[in-house]
Amino acid sequence: MSGAGPCRIVVLGSPGSGKSTFCHALAARTGLPLIHLDDLYWRPQWRRPPVEEWERLVEHLASGPCWIIDGNFADTVRQRVERADAVVVFDRHPWLCAAALVRRSLRLRWDFLLRRTPRDYVPGGLEAHDPPVRSLTALVRKAVGFRGRELRAMRPLLAGSSAAILHCRSRRGQAELLRHLSAPARPASVGPALPDADVVCACARRSHRVGPRGRPAARAGRRRPPVQERNT
Repeated sequence: MSGAGPCRIVVLGSPGSGKSTFCHALAARTGLPLIHLDDLYWRPQWRRPPVEEWERLVEHLASGPCWIIDGNFADTVRQRVERADAVVVFDRHPWLCAAALVRRSLRLRWDFLLRRTPRDYVPGGLEAHDPPVRSLTALVRKAVGFRGRELRAMRPLLAGSSAAILHCRSRRGQAELLRHLSAPARPASVGPALPDADVVCACARRSHRVGPRGRPAARAGRRRPPVQERNT
């Protein structure tokens, strides 16, 4: 992807925010290798790897020339953000994420009981007889507290990054962000292409103000001036 858009994209966000689905779609459109950290972190019977081993593995993955890395794992965010061209932060409302987690858990448990292939993402390191959800209660708590704990801890790292930080707070925003991150490459002489900041920022701003049933509260046909979201 020389001379194309971002080649190293970090995707962060609350459980249930849709980041894994987004990553699959982005990888399909861009051809970038997709790495789900959950696939590598969780072992059979939901066992965790040793801390030092895990940190070395993430360091190795982040040193690659191009990738999409999906997953939070706050202790290794710095390693990824320092090498990223773009960081996508999904920040949907906590209760929307919690509701999505409950629906996904019910689907996964039903598929597990019926011995069907899961319709939703399941960490690749698990074995066939492992339950597809380790703890729904823990996941919901993590989603509800994501803004106050994990995202708050990540903000200093994001503020000090030279990467483009792209915040997204709605499903519509994810669709627009996907389209612009996978836009055709610019000529190499122009330098690395970033997503169209006008659209990405307009999308993020609209999601701040919503009317009844989640619809944008701003008047139709009016757009705010674009704001560059790239940290300097």
